[in-house]
Amino acid sequence: MRKLFFILLICNMLFVNAQSLELENWKIINSSELNAGSAEVSQLAYPTAGWYKATVPTTVLNALVKENVYPDPRIGLNNYLIPDVSDEFNVRMDLSKYNYLKSGRNPWQDPYWYRTEVVLPKSYRGKKVWLILNGINYRADVWVNGRQVADKKDIVGMFRRFKLDITGYAHAGANNCIAIKIYQVDHPGVPTPGTQLKVFGPVRGHSYDIFKDETLKISGGWDCAPVVRDRNMGIYQKVIVEATDEVLIENPFVVTTLPKSTTMPMKVDTGLAKVNIKLEVRNTSAKLVEGKVNAWITLINEVKFPTYTKHMEGYLKPIKLTKKVALRAGERKVVELTPEDFPSLLIENPYLWYPNGYGEQYLHHMKLSFSIGGKVSDTKEFDFGIREVASGLNRVGDECGRVYYVNGKRIFCKGGWIQPDILLEESEKRIYDEARLMAEANINLIGSEDMPSPSEIWFESFDKYGLMWWHVFYQCFRMTPGTETADNPLDHGLAVAGVEDMMLRYRNHPSIISWIGANEVLMNESLYKLTKEKVRSIDTTRVYLPTTSFHWDVDALTPYLKEDLPTGTTDDGAPDYNWAPSSYFFDKVREVHLQMFRNELGMPSMPTYNSLRKFIPTAESTANVNSPIFPLDSIWAEHGAWDVSNYCYRSYDNAIRTMFGDPKTAKEYADNAQFLNADGYRAMFEAANHRMWDITSGVMIWKINSCWPDVCWQIYDWYLAPNASYYFAKKAMEPVHVQLNANDFRVSVINASHQTLQDVKVTAKVINNDMEVAWEDSQRITVSPDCYQEIVTVPRCGKYSYNYFVKLELHDKYGKLLSENLYWFYSQHMDFFWFTSMKKPELKEEVEVTKEEGEYVFSICLKNESDRLSHFNHLTLLDVRGKEINPVFWSDNFITLFPGDEKVITARVAVSDAGDTPPVFFRAR
Repeated sequence: MRKLFFILLICNMLFVNAQSLELENWKIINSSELNAGSAEVSQLAYPTAGWYKATVPTTVLNALVKENVYPDPRIGLNNYLIPDVSDEFNVRMDLSKYNYLKSGRNPWQDPYWYRTEVVLPKSYRGKKVWLILNGINYRADVWVNGRQVADKKDIVGMFRRFKLDITGYAHAGANNCIAIKIYQVDHPGVPTPGTQLKVFGPVRGHSYDIFKDETLKISGGWDCAPVVRDRNMGIYQKVIVEATDEVLIENPFVVTTLPKSTTMPMKVDTGLAKVNIKLEVRNTSAKLVEGKVNAWITLINEVKFPTYTKHMEGYLKPIKLTKKVALRAGERKVVELTPEDFPSLLIENPYLWYPNGYGEQYLHHMKLSFSIGGKVSDTKEFDFGIREVASGLNRVGDECGRVYYVNGKRIFCKGGWIQPDILLEESEKRIYDEARLMAEANINLIGSEDMPSPSEIWFESFDKYGLMWWHVFYQCFRMTPGTETADNPLDHGLAVAGVEDMMLRYRNHPSIISWIGANEVLMNESLYKLTKEKVRSIDTTRVYLPTTSFHWDVDALTPYLKEDLPTGTTDDGAPDYNWAPSSYFFDKVREVHLQMFRNELGMPSMPTYNSLRKFIPTAESTANVNSPIFPLDSIWAEHGAWDVSNYCYRSYDNAIRTMFGDPKTAKEYADNAQFLNADGYRAMFEAANHRMWDITSGVMIWKINSCWPDVCWQIYDWYLAPNASYYFAKKAMEPVHVQLNANDFRVSVINASHQTLQDVKVTAKVINNDMEVAWEDSQRITVSPDCYQEIVTVPRCGKYSYNYFVKLELHDKYGKLLSENLYWFYSQHMDFFWFTSMKKPELKEEVEVTKEEGEYVFSICLKNESDRLSHFNHLTLLDVRGKEINPVFWSDNFITLFPGDEKVITARVAVSDAGDTPPVFFRAR
């Protein structure tokens, strides 16, 4: 039994490295359920019968969902089967009856105990032992073996890490109890109104008081996020125990620079790189210590991903550096390793990190250690990229657009905003899957107003996939100038402490290109100045923007912002977040005003039916088929079908019904919506393309993903299933692209690459629905790097059928297809009824499946040997149960084949997602 007990305890630990343990297996309980005091609860002898299992990281609610105490709030209207932390809201919605506590006390107002037991290695004896909390929400008391280590006055704030010295409390070579008492946010607020149950009705609003705290604002509800009943209280990031000797390495920072051109400020010499290393060393002992700082830099040739490995060519002789350091008792000292002292830090012909689509993402590994008499006291290891970011402004009259340069290359920014899972549930594979979906969609810039302190895995994935990141400190709309929220958050010191920790934690990641104060709003003058000063003191290698956009009278309310204007980005004005005809987005760009770097615009984007029926329980019902809004109901409204003043879903729904008729099933409705998804999201990016650099320097959609299953803004859904908007946006964001400008029917070639397109062939055809060509044009052109070129105007009128197509192709001089695009139009009435009534021909399918590392790889050849159109084929992979698998990384989807067309599509799927039996290819539509 003793041997078995030891094995069970070891299972609680994940060995991060030789001296670090990740604590994963915990138990939790509401503190009101216990009569014992904290000292007793945190002792080994305390019984835990009746406690719930919790795999950390986890919030309290998510742990209880996993334990089947509550249903998954992300599905249907399950969120209304869970009481809220607000008693007022519970009374209003009659939710108290769902309280799982027998005492009847509100289940989220009292603290929760997180408790675990761990055997610390014998090697910890004689060492300093540290307990590291990478993220808690919101306050915590920390106890080890019956003794308090820290309390809630000091362990506070969602966006900070805590490193606690538990040397005097922990027992090496023995079993230990660690108990953490997690407290609710200080101001959980009342959801107002907290519901979104009327189709085209009001938005669910917020729990406004939560804006006062340094916590996640969407936990209190948002237009695109449900109210999280426990406000995400819990331990939401890793807990680690590690051992060191007396000297610690802290806050390392690698700064890489490239020599500047003397004539062109943004140009650099990529043949030489300077690497500067700065770190802090801290002597925790009461004696003088003499030792050495050691640095070892290597080039990473094998880049690891969860399901595959990417080989990077190149060689760098490992760089090894040593510097002697003496530290007085308790002293903290900054140590710098520079090229002036260490010439090997001047690297010739360096392997550089570039954004997605502009070059390779080379990474280097840094290992730092402090040794005393040949014995290592502490180590720090991390990856970094050699790259230099610069930024300027493009001016057109009084308007400005921000321009980013990486290693001297001007980057046309294309991307959008992402959200975390609403219960903060994540895994390494899911994070990498999301990053891969974005990278394969040709996205190069992302940001989040809801992820101030994500786990390092996010940044590791961004670094590897070349996704530039805007790091936003204070989220959005927590503080709005001229309103009662203007002075939020209440504790400015805590807010700035969070900013400091974020910057120290993440600044070595090459993917971060800007620090952002807040999205869409601005801090009051006090916090504005404190934040700006803190940013300047920690990192000046990236541009700092205090806000992404402003909509208020700056002179009257925030004159202190003037010194940082213009910011060069905005989401003020239109386009906003509802459906509009494709030409609208092009016309707006031509206006210039508020369009040069538009950082938010979007429209609803229906998931595919296979996803829809997973979270809309009524999706398969036709009971209300005669309703004018069928299949929409209160569940759809809660999951995104809301509207205020034509702000969101109403125009999208109207367009579906106008163009395709009233649906008879939810599947028909979702299928028809895909045409709008495709056309709308493609248009947003193509509109920015069509005046690249003349007007626009970047565009970002709201948003790329969703924090829960939703029918609104997204290009792939919560299940990681892309809809048609994903594939058509992917096409629009490709570096070399042919497009039809929707406002004037000009054919344009977009060359966002930095190479000349020499002697390429552009072909444009108008094809009627009888498959006859009504008009065509073909030209050979040469397109300079980093620009667009308009070619020909497609006639708007001709002998066109009531529905017709414009097909574009771009080939290189050897005949290789570089880009293709397909548009559909109506010549008379605004309808595409023919799309839904046409009978599709059978396609000839040739499928080959191989296995590479942890993935199945499909090569699918589709041939249309008929004389009819096969339009908008949705391709899927099914598991042995016949269920759709996601994510699948398709080279293309929603495929159209004209008579005689042949296309080869590739798809990759993780073996861990598909199972031991290869999936089955299925053409769903």
